[in-house]
Amino acid sequence: MRRSLSARLATLYALLLGITVLLVIAASSIALIYELSGFTSDILVAKHEEARFLSARYASDGLTLQQAAPRIVHALSGIGLRVAIYDTHGRFVAGDPNVRPDILGRVLRGTVQLPIPPSHAAPPVAPVPQRLVMPPTGARDWWRIAAIVGGYVTFDANDWIILTNLTTYWWIIFGIAIIAIVASWFIGRLFARQALSPVTQVTESLESLAQGDYTQRKFVTVGGDELATLTEAYNEAAASVSAAMAERRATEERMRQFVADAGHELRTPLTVIAGYIDVLRRGAIEEPRVARQILGTMALEKEHMRGLIDRLMRLARMDAETPPQREPIDVTEMLRNQVDAAKRMDDHRSVDYSVDGVQNVLADRTELNEALWNLVENAMKYAPGAPIHLRAYRENGSTVLSVADEGPGMTEGERLHAFERFFRGDSRGEIPGTGLGLAIAKRAVHRSGGSIAIESAPGQGTTVLIKL
Repeated sequence: MRRSLSARLATLYALLLGITVLLVIAASSIALIYELSGFTSDILVAKHEEARFLSARYASDGLTLQQAAPRIVHALSGIGLRVAIYDTHGRFVAGDPNVRPDILGRVLRGTVQLPIPPSHAAPPVAPVPQRLVMPPTGARDWWRIAAIVGGYVTFDANDWIILTNLTTYWWIIFGIAIIAIVASWFIGRLFARQALSPVTQVTESLESLAQGDYTQRKFVTVGGDELATLTEAYNEAAASVSAAMAERRATEERMRQFVADAGHELRTPLTVIAGYIDVLRRGAIEEPRVARQILGTMALEKEHMRGLIDRLMRLARMDAETPPQREPIDVTEMLRNQVDAAKRMDDHRSVDYSVDGVQNVLADRTELNEALWNLVENAMKYAPGAPIHLRAYRENGSTVLSVADEGPGMTEGERLHAFERFFRGDSRGEIPGTGLGLAIAKRAVHRSGGSIAIESAPGQGTTVLIKL
């Protein structure tokens, strides 16, 4: 089973603490051994003096060596130190019979001289530890034997006596270390879980994204550490994904609406043409006047359908998100060409232009020209005979292109829906059109990074403003 990251981090914390504690214990033990090794001889001198003191005290109490020996052995024995007592003839009295050092034989033979023990008649006094004067012979084993009243005390110390005496210290320190390591694991896991909570939240959010939930979830973390960087990167990625999915849904919705509207608009001319074909088949083709009238109407419907299809294709190309080909465009030349084209369509119409403080704009030449022409064409259709004014000027650091007419204007409802595809308003009458001109203009302006708006009221004309 996969362990959580917080558990692994907590284990690492505990392991690092354990290593640190072991190093501290090892260092402190070495220091203690080094310090205690300097007191070994003092400890053995103290044992010799204690043995002489105890034998003198028990002798003054009237106890023989055989009687006092078990008590002396019990008092002198300790961790890592074994004791035995022998009489002056070398006979074992009490203690551990295995503790019989070679120096005992040399003492019995008189080859080694030991300090004379206090007389049994002397009053016992507390021993005063002092450094033992080493005999010239057998000095190497001096600590293994001490003369007492009526005999000798022999000692056998474990080579690891100091380490043996550190056992209690190690039990205590290792017990504390184990408790500290276990506590550090639980506390470390708690802290790690809290510290990693942003990672958990980001993981859950990514799982939601994988399951199709593109709702943006924004996380905020304090500090500039790696987790904060991770959450910031996630927030940016989630925002991009959310925006992309929103744009995708909007595009799909536009496409569905586009298909529905296109089918509706194309159905009308096709129905008209199909109806006239049926009329011709039923014999109207035999009447030249009626046939010419029908063919003329069918030709008009054909042109209407061709224009509709052309504009639908242009809208489809713009909706395909292909990048526009931006380039500097001479504003004066562009407006002059628009005016010339309008006058060729209606040489009696008053169409003028003016440029104030603008030289070039950066946009897709084809798309911007088509957007302006659609505005001019709409003004010529829906404001018959009214003057049309094209202007270019600077406003708040942006270039504004306006197409204004002095026609009947638009109602508020028509103004609000003017840029919708296939919307033509209630007052269009018999004016031909597809209802796509303003939609194409809006899409072209947006692709150039600009905005478009309409200012209009009934009886006050209409002005369309393009801001780039």
